[in-house]
Parts: sequence; C-alpha cells; structure tokens
Amino acid sequence: MFSLKKNSYLLLTFGFIILSGVYNSNAQVWTKVGGTLDYVNFMRFYGDKLYVGSDAQPTDFIDNNINFLFFGYGMQVSTDKGISFSDAVLTDYSVFDVIESPSNPSILLASARKQDIGRIIMSDDGGLTWDEETKRCEESSQIVRFHAVNISGKDYFYAAMLNSINGFRYSDDYFATCSLSDDVNINSRDLAVSAKNPKVMYLCGDNVTKTRVLCSSDGGLTWADRSEGINNYRILSVQTHPDNEAVVVVGADSLSPTGKVIGMGIFYSDDYGNTWRNVGASGASILDIRVHPTDSRYWAAAGGNEGVYISGTSGDYWELSTDGLPEDVFIRQVAIPDDEPNEEGIIVFASVYGNGIYKSRHITTDVEDIDYRDESLIASIIYPTPTSDILRLKLNDDNLNIQFEILDLLGQTVHSGYIYNSNALDVSGINSGTYMLKLVSGSKIQFKRFIKL
Repeated sequence: MFSLKKNSYLLLTFGFIILSGVYNSNAQVWTKVGGTLDYVNFMRFYGDKLYVGSDAQPTDFIDNNINFLFFGYGMQVSTDKGISFSDAVLTDYSVFDVIESPSNPSILLASARKQDIGRIIMSDDGGLTWDEETKRCEESSQIVRFHAVNISGKDYFYAAMLNSINGFRYSDDYFATCSLSDDVNINSRDLAVSAKNPKVMYLCGDNVTKTRVLCSSDGGLTWADRSEGINNYRILSVQTHPDNEAVVVVGADSLSPTGKVIGMGIFYSDDYGNTWRNVGASGASILDIRVHPTDSRYWAAAGGNEGVYISGTSGDYWELSTDGLPEDVFIRQVAIPDDEPNEEGIIVFASVYGNGIYKSRHITTDVEDIDYRDESLIASIIYPTPTSDILRLKLNDDNLNIQFEILDLLGQTVHSGYIYNSNALDVSGINSGTYMLKLVSGSKIQFKRFIKL
C-alpha cells in the first residue's frame, strides 16, 4: 500500500528533480559570443585570459593535405573570459596556437603562418610586442598544437606538426633550436602531455604506415606505436587524464575510397593506448578534446558536423549538446574556463567554424549522482541514461552488498533486490518511463534519476 507520509520526502525530491530537468532542457544552451572573426583556428584559456586566433576565410582542416591561407588575420585576447576582445595582433598571420611559459607567463610563443611558411613567434612582454625577426621553426609544415612543462625548474616545449612526415618538434630554449625525433613517422594533428607524469605524452594523426597514435614515456626521446585496434582511422585529437597517466582519449574519423569523411567517434584507453574501446559520439569527427582545468570529471569535445559532446565521467561516456548552435554547425575547437562546476555542470566555449564562437550555460551529461544522506557516494557513476536494458555502476567499493529499489513517479517500487559485487543492473523488465534508482548500503543512501526506453 502506498503511504503518502512515508514517501512525501521522496516525492518532493523526485518531483523537484524532474521539474528541474524539464526546465533546464528547455533553456537554450548555447549563445553567440561576439568580437572575433568567423573562422576560429584555436582557443586557449589561461585563467581569465582567452586567446583566440581567427581568420575571415576558411582553412579545410579535414583535408588530408591542408592548404593554408597565404595571409591570415592574427590573434585576439580576452581578459574577461570572452566578454570582450582586444584588437588583433600578428595581423597578416594565421595563428593556430599560443602557449605561455610555465615559469614566466610574460613569455608567449605563437604558432603562426604567412606566405606558405609556418613559424613560431615569441613575445617576452605578455603579448604587447612580438619578435618577427628571429627565425624559430620556419618550414612549410605547420605547428597546430603546443604543450609546455616545467621539470626541475626548466621549461620544455613540445609541438605537433601538420603536413609533415615527422610531426613532432621539441625545445628547451623557446624554439631557438627546433629539434626532431627520429622515431616519429606521423603527420601529427594533436599532442597531449600527461599532467600526472610529464614524461608521458601522445601524438596522433595519420600517414601511409598506418601509425595513428604514438606514445612516449621519456619526454619525447623515443616513441612506441599505440595504434592497434584504431589503425584504420585518422586520429584527429588526443587528450590525457590529468590524474591518471594511463588514461588517454582520442577522436577519430575515416575516409571512404571516394574521399567521403566518416565520423568514428571517441575511443578510450586506460592502459597507455595498448587497448581501445569506443565510448560514444558515433558518426562524429572529433577534432578537439579538452578537460576542465580543476575538475577532471568534466570533458568537452568538438564533434564537427554533429555538435559538442560533453562528458561528466572523465571521458568514458559522452552526450551531445546542440541546443542554440546554428543548423550548419561545424565545431572545430572547444575550450573550458577554470570556473568551478556547479550543480548544473560546466561552461564550455565552442568555435563554430564559419560562425565564430558560442558559449554554453552550465551543462553536463545525464550521468550525474545525487546523494542526500552522505557525501561519500555508493556509486561514483551511474550510466547510461536513457537505457533500454542495462544500468552500469562504478562502485566506490567493489566489496559492498547493495540493496536497490527502482521507484516510479508516484514513489512506488517497481523493482528491487540486491547487487552483489556487480557493476550492472538489468532494467529491461520495467516499462518505458522516468524512474528513480535508490541505492542503500549500511547508513548510506543514494538516488539517481534515469530514463528507461
């Protein structure tokens, strides 16, 4: 018999969650940010600063052999997280990335291109003036991603090089010397360095040898192939987990014999790229993957024609976000400011190639956990939702014996039982609809809303 008194707290809580979800889903997620040109080549946050390189004409980054513009339109800086932007600097150049020195933020390196020559241009006064006379890594190829680390008080710089058969450059003198590694046989589209262990880094790209991902464990001196299982794809982007050097996530696509681009989605490895599994974004070409600067649960990915993908599970589960983006969407880059996440998630910036920059309100995936009784959750992740058959749980303690109940909108139990040393719950036997999963272990109680298809 259903007891209103017994279930009043649950009904009020559940009703609030459902209504909140309906309200949030109807609010427009993305709004246009003014102040930049339409074709954004890169975005990078450093605290409140947002560096943006943009052009008035497009460069086709999906092409195998990219034809860059002869002249570009420079780079702008926002000092208020995208509210307003400075006048352009490095005009006449297309700018594809910028990086600050870890030991001295006044020193900036910009990856720039003009008249079919790629080069690095340095500023030692925070971007007020730029040294265009000193030759740094000048060649016909183009650096498309920087990384920098400080090890034992010394700065080291790394770069991914596109339109090259040896797509890696490194330096410890601000690229006054531009060193190569003999082990690299990849046309690099992206580069990632582990924050946990900066000796661990990854290159990704494509070439005729079918090497798609390379891993180095010695700071780029030697490299090992990590392409097994994904060597038939082009790997367009790569990102490492800030807290786990073994976790690496890549974005992929493929080309048909006729040259048609086929999005292959996102692949995840938790063993340094030795094995891979697809974790979502099927049909999307993933051109950029970023992690929140202070909360490694939250990731964002640029999904080309599909939109922006968001993960609240450290990159192993993704959901698409498009509400408010233009219909002819092509997401080239994403960037995440260091604002602390709130109960609604994170803020993301996305470059819509040909339509400037868009900013989201706080967003996250449906993989969210709500604990009303204890700050220590029984399951850190419960996903996917919606689901047609299985709910998966990442338990904080694999040895727990957990009692579960599935409650409908009226608070009535439709299914119950125990979870013994398992990370999966079969819900295929209940009707389609919205439910609340209740988990109980000792004094801990946790609720999770989910949708059964």
